[in-house]
Amino acid sequence: MRIVIQKEKCIGCEICVNTCPEVFMEWGLHMRSVFEVRDPDRRRALLIEQVAGDCPAGAITVDSGESEVSGKGG
Repeated sequence: MRIVIQKEKCIGCEICVNTCPEVFMEWGLHMRSVFEVRDPDRRRALLIEQVAGDCPAGAITVDSGESEVSGKGG
């Protein structure tokens, strides 16, 4: 599962960190704009896709290999 975060769109609301800290806390520490979550369990994959859909700035895009999910803004 590939996660792309457009840093220039991120407004720092921390919805991603609060919803799925085990994934997005790591992003916040390293500020990478593209990262992979290898073989996430079903719960984690659903949370990551939920975060992308809930991002008010549309800063998060997820490519799970089957479909692509992006935030509300884009």
